[in-house]
Formats: sequence, structure tokens, C-alpha cells
Amino acid sequence: MRRRVPGLRSVVALTALVAVGGSALSVTVAAALAGGQRRAAEQQLDRRARQAQEAVTAEARRYVDTLRTIAAAAGSFNELTADKFNGFTEPLASMRLAGVVSIAYIVPATEAQIPAVQAFWRSRGATDLVLTRKGTAPEHIFTVLGTSLDGSGVSGAGIDVSQAPAPTAALNEARRSGLPAVSDAYHLLRDANLPETERQMSFVLAVPVYGLESALGGRGFRGWVLMGLRGQSFASATLQRVSQQLLDINLRALNSNQDQVSVATLTAPVEGRRDISRDLSFTVADRRWQLHMAAHGRALPGADDNMPGTVAVGGSTVSCLLAALVAVLATGRRRARAQVETATAGLAENARALRRELARREAIESDLRAAHDDRDAQRAFLAQVLDALEPAVLTCDNDGVIVHANHAARAAVAHAEPPVTIVDRAAVGRYEHPDGTPVGADELPMARSLRGEQVTGMEIVTHTADGAGVAMLVHSRPLRDPGGRVTGAVATIYDISELRERENELRAFAGVVAHDLRAPLASVAGYAELVDEGMADGDPVAELHPQVERIRQGVNRMRTLIEDLLAYATARDATLDRRPIALDEVVADVLNERTAHLRGGKIDGAPTLFPDIYTGPLPVVRADRGMIRQLFDNLIGNALKYTAPGQPARIDISAQRCAGDEWAVTIADRGIGIPLEDQPHIFDSFHRAAAHRGYQGTGLGLAICERIVTRHGGVITATDNPGGGTRFSFTLPAGEPDDSRAGIQPGAPAARMDGR
Repeated sequence: MRRRVPGLRSVVALTALVAVGGSALSVTVAAALAGGQRRAAEQQLDRRARQAQEAVTAEARRYVDTLRTIAAAAGSFNELTADKFNGFTEPLASMRLAGVVSIAYIVPATEAQIPAVQAFWRSRGATDLVLTRKGTAPEHIFTVLGTSLDGSGVSGAGIDVSQAPAPTAALNEARRSGLPAVSDAYHLLRDANLPETERQMSFVLAVPVYGLESALGGRGFRGWVLMGLRGQSFASATLQRVSQQLLDINLRALNSNQDQVSVATLTAPVEGRRDISRDLSFTVADRRWQLHMAAHGRALPGADDNMPGTVAVGGSTVSCLLAALVAVLATGRRRARAQVETATAGLAENARALRRELARREAIESDLRAAHDDRDAQRAFLAQVLDALEPAVLTCDNDGVIVHANHAARAAVAHAEPPVTIVDRAAVGRYEHPDGTPVGADELPMARSLRGEQVTGMEIVTHTADGAGVAMLVHSRPLRDPGGRVTGAVATIYDISELRERENELRAFAGVVAHDLRAPLASVAGYAELVDEGMADGDPVAELHPQVERIRQGVNRMRTLIEDLLAYATARDATLDRRPIALDEVVADVLNERTAHLRGGKIDGAPTLFPDIYTGPLPVVRADRGMIRQLFDNLIGNALKYTAPGQPARIDISAQRCAGDEWAVTIADRGIGIPLEDQPHIFDSFHRAAAHRGYQGTGLGLAICERIVTRHGGVITATDNPGGGTRFSFTLPAGEPDDSRAGIQPGAPAARMDGR
């Protein structure tokens, strides 16, 4: 029986059906692949955009942190010289700071100060320094020390930076805020002689430098540390790894006039329309920058422009081959094998493409490992800088574990080697306040900074192995991540034992001198009284009465100065006798004593102006009664004294509870006030405001107040009183309630004293 052979028409129809159906399916799959490749290209661009943003942000932060470290190193030296500056800036050349031109130390000077500033820095090692002013600005800003980091050897010393508005504005902002500042984009002064095609848009980073006097309580501004960067060089080194010659990247800076300025541009050697793009903004110090990224979608990995066409053509080809195979299946095995080999070749090509993608990803991972190595090198450099600093420096994490102690800290602070915790140090160390009371673990400066506090000038006494006391001045600050969360703390410690010994010698000397001066003063005052009484009895030398009165006034001023000096020494060194004190009783006692001479209505025949005094409910505090009375006596006495002639004094005394176990007391007056320029200095010893020259005083009253409040763990401030006068506010620890009082009772009455 013979097998039936299909007719030619049936074979043709079946062949056409396979060819058309397979081709249609291939085109559909190719369209789906094209859409998927478009989405893959956009995801690839999003990922690279985030990498570029993170790379620029991290690199800029690294530059800012490096500049902060250099500023701290410059401020830690009492006598900064050219050799010292070069010593801690030359290692920066090995840190691969792309685009950095130089590091410079810059100081301000008026036109009259220029010769003195030039001579000063020549004596510090800058022997060839020549300061050449430019323009007519009231204050010039000169580069006095510099280290070249671009291989040119040009440090820029002697340049008047004030001739360029962009860096001048950044320097002024850094000095105003005390924080790093970034300038507007501009052409560096040192690049002015370069051809136009070689000049780059650049910018500078500025950080203020404060000296050790800042650590001791004052601002201590010395100058700035300035870092100049060329924008194109910075962007090329930072973004080339992310771009991989596939992306067009434009780095833009938002200047202070809100204009966007192109700082750097990277162009990928890829043909085709840039059909996808992304814009990202981020913050560098006090500036907003923007990244614009564009790409040809099909050029990105995972978006091969040949794949959809290959699928369509390949699918159609396979369909045709299958159709042909159906048609000629009976013709032989050789032709079928050839078709199978053709299909297998496509699979082999796909396998090779996959291996290339794996190799590319391994290269990216290698670059990331190199970046980690760079960060390790930076950590080692920062550790070397900290070890070179004269003050002791400790850092801890948010669990209180000490993670770094520089050489000075390990030598000065017992049990400071990592990984000791703050609690461990408090347990094994003996830490005391200057008055001998122990410092608890939660009172240590770093423990307070871990709670978010900024501790400035806390004095702690520790003891060596042989029992000798060592006085230390500690400043502590919290460390925060970009989100504001506290991640640790850093403390700087200064050994002020020698300073305290000298102060003790001076106080002992002052006490002896004051005691020995009282007897002669008493004699002079007594003889002046006798002479005055004799003139009152008709003595013929009655015309000497004005001179005798001046002698008595001089004796009184001298006696007041001696008493203030002794009170000033007592306020710092006397042992505190802490016990519950009712402030309303203390204030009533002071007011009665201060106003007793005004109750008669007249003084020397002239009517008196009785002060208007309001006293609100006052709390019970735990403090030394003698010192607290001295505090209120000084502040109320000033409010009564510094009043405009012919006007009665007006004083408001009130208190309110603060967060924690503290009370805030406010004494506000309507007197002549304190000029704004004198407010930062009014608590300095012997400082008197220019507006107070017509009033008697020694300049020690407010210094005594500040010492008393500080001894009790509080803070005192002085501000303008709205409507005129001055408002003094200070904090005191809340007292334990006694048998009859427990702070301010609800509904406690206020008191007013107006002489009526």
C-alpha cells in the first residue's frame, strides 16, 4: 500500500501559515522588548544620576571636612608660622583632591594695618611676603601663607582677595556664621593671565579660623583657610567613573543673584539624540548645586538598540526556516541540521554578551573598592592631624564608647584609650568640680553632648597617680548626621593647672594687698572726718571743705574697689554651701537695704525719686545664700544706679520654671541700657561701657555675677529690654522643698514697691 503524499497546494498553504504566523509573533515580541529596553534605559539613568549626586556630595563633603581639619590645626597653634602651616598642609597632595589649586591662610587688614600685618607674617617665616592692596575697600583681605596643590608651585601669597566679589562674599559669610561657605562660580585671580580657552569656572571653600582664646570663652577670630577649586577638573575626576563615556553631564551652581552658572561639562562620545535626561539638586556647604544628565537611551547597558530588530528579523527568519523545513522536511537530514546550527549560533552570541556584562560589573566593583581604600587613607590622615594638635581631643560614638584619643589625650587623661566608655572613665577616674564636689557620669561634658548639649568652658579637676590635682578646661560638641541625629561627641581638653596656680598667687597677693590697704584707708577716712568736723566748728580753714570731700569720695571709691576685688576672688574659689534658699526673702532684704536711704523723702534737702519695683512670685533654689545675695545685690544695684537723670528707676523681677530642675530668673529695668557693641563684653573683668563713664563703678560687678551663676551650674545673659533698658536672665538649680515651701505656690501674690 503506497503512503499518500500531500498535494502541492496543501504544502504551500501550510508553509505560508507557519511563515506569516511566526513573523507576526516575532514582531510582537520585538515591540515588547523595545518597550522593556526603554524602561531599562530610564532605570539605568536614574541609578547613574543617584551615583553622580552621591559622588559629588561625598567628594565635596570630604573637601569641606579636610578644610575644617586644616582650620582647626591652624587655630590650635599659639604662634602659627609658615613652616607649621606647610607641615600640616603638604600631606594633602597625597589625598588625590581633584581640582584643588591651593590651600591658603588669609587674614583681614585695614589700609592702616597693612605694613604691620606684612611685618608680622614676615617674622613668622613668610620672608618674601609683599601685601599689595587693590581697590578702595575699607577692609582688605590678604593671602599670607599658601601651599600649591596643582603642581604649579604658585602659592598666591600677597594677593588682595577683596578685589574679587565672589570670594570676598564667601569669606564674610564664613566669618559671620562661623561655618564653611562656598563662593559663587568665577574665574580664579591666579588664572587671569591664562588664555580664555584654558580658563575654567571655579569656586572657593572658606572656613573661619579661631584661636585658643575661642576655646577659653571668646570668639578669637584670626582669619580663614581658603581652598580654590577648578570646576572642570573637579567634575572630570569625580564624575568620569559614573559617566563611563555614556552620559552628558553638566554641573551647575546657583549664584547669590539666583543665576545658574555652568561650572563643568562632560560630553560622551556617543552619537544619537539625547532622548532621556534627569535633573538633580543638592547642597554643598551653604550653596545649592544642580546636575543635568542626558543620554542616548539605546547606548546605555541593557538597552541594546539591535536586540528588538534582531528578535524581529531572527524570529521572522526562524519562522521562514521552519516554513521551509516543513516544506522540505522530506528532502533530508542535512538541511535540518544546518538550520539548527544557525539557531545555536544566536544563543552563543547571547552568552558572549552576558559574559561582557559580567566583566563590566566586576570593573565597577573594583572602582568601589578603590573608593573605600581612599576613605581609609583619609581616616588615617585625620588621625595624624589630631595627633599633631596640642590640645587633647577625644571622640566617642552614640553609645559613649571612646573611638579615638589623640596623643595629647592619652598623655593627659587617665583611662582614655579606646574602647573605654565614658561610664568606665567616671567609675575609675576621680573627677571633681573646682569646689571639690564630685562630677557624676551624667555631668561629664561628652555625656551631656550625647544628649545634644554644647558644653563650653567646663572646668574639671582630676588627680595624678601621686594625688596632685590637675585643672582641665573642657569644650564638648555633639556630632550629628545629615538628618540631625546625634551620632557621637567630640571634646577638646586644655591643661590650665599652671594658669590656675598663677591666678591663685595673684588672688593671694590681692587679698594681702587689700587687707593691708584697709588700715591706711581707715586712717585717711578718720582724719578727713576730723578735719570736716573742725571746719564745721568754725575753723578758719573752712575753704578746704571741697578738697576734704574729694578725699572722702576717693577713700570710698578705693574701699569699694577693694571689696569688689575680694568678692571677685571669693566668687570663684570659696566653697559652696548649697542649701534651700527662698529667693523672695533674699530679694526683699536687698531691696530694703538698697532703698532705705530713700524713704525719708529728701536727701540733702532735695526730694528723692523712689523707684517703682515689681517683684513676682519667686521660687526656692538650692544655692549658697551669701553668693546669691551678692548676685541680686549687684544686679538690683546696677538697675537703680544706671537710670537717666531725673527719672525714677523701674525694675521688674520674675521667675519661671525651665526644662529640667532649673529656674530662670529675670531682672528687667528701664535704665539707660547697654550699647549693642558692649553687650558681648559686659561680663569681662574691669570692662565698662562707654555710655556708663559718668557713673561710679569698678567694672567688676557683672564679672562677679557671671562667676556666681557659673559656679552654680547656670548661665547668665544680658539683652535689650523691649521699650528701653536691659534684661538680665540667669538660671539656678531648683531647691528641695523645706517644711513650708516647695517652689512657687499656685496663686502666690506678687509684690510692688513704689514708695507710696
